[in-house]
Amino acid sequence: MKIDFSMGPVEAEAAEKASSMMSYSDQAEHRLRELCAAHLAHSELPQIEKTILFARSLKSENAAHPSVRAYFSHPVRVATQALRLETVPSAEIVQLGLLHNVFEVSGLNESNLLEEGYSRRTAEGIRLLTVDRRRQYDPVYLKAFHRKIETHGEDLALIRCVDRLDNLLAFQLIERTKVIEDYLDLTIRFVVPMASRLSPQFGAYLLKLIAYMREVGCDRQLKERYESFLKEAVESAVS
Repeated sequence: MKIDFSMGPVEAEAAEKASSMMSYSDQAEHRLRELCAAHLAHSELPQIEKTILFARSLKSENAAHPSVRAYFSHPVRVATQALRLETVPSAEIVQLGLLHNVFEVSGLNESNLLEEGYSRRTAEGIRLLTVDRRRQYDPVYLKAFHRKIETHGEDLALIRCVDRLDNLLAFQLIERTKVIEDYLDLTIRFVVPMASRLSPQFGAYLLKLIAYMREVGCDRQLKERYESFLKEAVESAVS
């Protein structure tokens, strides 16, 4: 796989990410649909639409993501960015991006995706992308975890790296703790090399982003705004 890595300054990308976290995914979905229409075959668009609707309709079983509606801008961003980076755009990369975290968030498994008509390769890929949270800071586990992803294919490696990129862009909204520092260190150890193998520019950008997030720290005002938005989203889903 060849990718054409290009992104704006980390400050601008981080500001855009923060904004996306405090709004629902409607505009992001619209941009993804436009990008798919421009780069994919017309026959592939119904499957993309099905995947958007399927992933957005799921109920969260994960306390870390109490509102799928509020969270959904993240997988849409991952799918959009991955599609933009591919020099030969594919419908599968969009599906992987949209579904990359559904097992953890919704409690689904490979059989559920197969029943929905997704390929065995896609279902297996989602399983391989799903981190065992009990071992997420274990270097031995993470080494094997990332090796399996790259063995599956460069498209899965791209989703893993873009997912981590999008998560890092939100770090101004997160308090700094030892766990966060461990997360950044493990990103440098395992994800940056994977990104660099896809594109040296990608790996360098991740390092620049990590340095920026370490420098600016947590913006408590942004954090409070996000927490308020999330609370409203959860309350509106209940009412």
